[in-house]
Amino acid sequence: MALVGLLLLGHAVSAALRGPEQAVVVVPGQDVGEVAARHPGAVVELGEGRHPPFTLDVAATLRGRAGAVVGGGVRVVADGARLEGLEVVGGGGGVLVEADHVVLDRVVVRGTELHGIEVVEGSATITDCGVSGLTSPWAQGIEIRNALTRPRTVVSGCTVAGGQEGIVSHVSRVEVLDNHVSATTLRGIAVTEMSEGLVEGNTVTGVIGVGLYCGDMSHCELRHNRVSDVAANDNGVRSQAGQAVVAWFHSTMRLSGNHLDVAAAEPVETLQGSVVVERFPLSVWPPGWRGALPPAAVAVAAVLVLALVRAAVGPLVRARDRRLARTPGTALDPGPPRRLPRPVAGLLAAGFAVQAFHMVEHVVQVWQTDVAQAEHRSGLLGRGVDVEWAHLLLNLAVLAFVVAVWSTGRSLRLLTGAGAAWLLAALVVQSYHVVEHVAKVVQHVTLGLRVAPGLLGGHLGLVWFHFAVNLAVLVGTAAGVAALLSAARRSSAAATPEPGREAATWVKGQDAPTAPTAPLV
Repeated sequence: MALVGLLLLGHAVSAALRGPEQAVVVVPGQDVGEVAARHPGAVVELGEGRHPPFTLDVAATLRGRAGAVVGGGVRVVADGARLEGLEVVGGGGGVLVEADHVVLDRVVVRGTELHGIEVVEGSATITDCGVSGLTSPWAQGIEIRNALTRPRTVVSGCTVAGGQEGIVSHVSRVEVLDNHVSATTLRGIAVTEMSEGLVEGNTVTGVIGVGLYCGDMSHCELRHNRVSDVAANDNGVRSQAGQAVVAWFHSTMRLSGNHLDVAAAEPVETLQGSVVVERFPLSVWPPGWRGALPPAAVAVAAVLVLALVRAAVGPLVRARDRRLARTPGTALDPGPPRRLPRPVAGLLAAGFAVQAFHMVEHVVQVWQTDVAQAEHRSGLLGRGVDVEWAHLLLNLAVLAFVVAVWSTGRSLRLLTGAGAAWLLAALVVQSYHVVEHVAKVVQHVTLGLRVAPGLLGGHLGLVWFHFAVNLAVLVGTAAGVAALLSAARRSSAAATPEPGREAATWVKGQDAPTAPTAPLV
């Protein structure tokens, strides 16, 4: 540790002796992109004056000095590039980002035509920006599009004035936080075309059409926004009638703590199959490490529910066991317990492996959603398959496995008593679980929801609800399989004669096996 401390101290002294960071200054007329490429890793500063449009294809940091202006567009194609304090004036578009993990800090765009800031098939963190004076009637202040498979783009602390839409996402995942949007002619902030967005702490005022919009099969969470002074569009479109919030065409939206001050009779409208939910389907618990704490409580609740079902079905199992015991020699009573055939043992191992994988899948979803706040939150399979269909098939496989264990154990008289009650409880819970997933697939197909809420999941929290149900089924199945294997071992031991003794025999119709014959001496 002392050596590490000395090394850190030496590094700090060396940095102090080197003095402040030296920047490469670009004078007007030079190609900014070429200068940045010749000085990899350096900070490039734009000197006072008007600079021509440029493309940045290296992961450099560009800073604008006072009085420096870029006339026309800036294109960023290098992952990890940074633009700080840059001012862009005029041209068809301001800043175009086509890379991942780009940072735009204090970027100001004025007087461009169609876009102020545009992120296409990329991701960016955009903070404290300003967009104004857009010249086209179809202009968009900040647009993020075609980035659903990219890291989440964050737009925070920006001021957007004018344009048809202030901040809009298409087929992307976004966080729109603490921005001020005004003077738009269609929508203030829009999360649309199968996007997933958190819109929180924004102020939208003095706009036409609608303040906050969630459309085209998107998932939106709108929290603590302030929307006021929204005028109806004169085109007569119902979704632009001066509402504060509109959800349109099979979108799922959650509202929390918003202040809506508009003249429309319905400040919040859901149209074309959209829904407002009390809890957002993909999140219940707080983010960060605090999200790792609830699994214990959820697990206890799941086992308690299973225990209640087991208490309900226990008398049925005991009654059937007594009825079979009173009627020996019938077709329903094949006699004493028999050995577990090897193919059945292999089936048990394979089925339990599938069920264990299914449980791991849901544990990973819990981790992704509530602990890591991961970009991808569809478990292990979600990147390559349709999640709803995949989980329906998994649950059908688990149901078939539980049914097979139940029927095999009962027919071999290896599953009775408490073990049978636990397994029957798991069978009841899993049967409902399949119904839940059938409902989810129907919603997925008919409504186009990528992640459907199902019957109860949308109200209880989708990820945690299915984690709990799977855990209950796994615990019940494990208890039943353990009882089955234990009975099979006892039956096998009873069927193996001791040295010098013959195995007991049993004749159909007798109450018990005949005693073995002692050897002659």
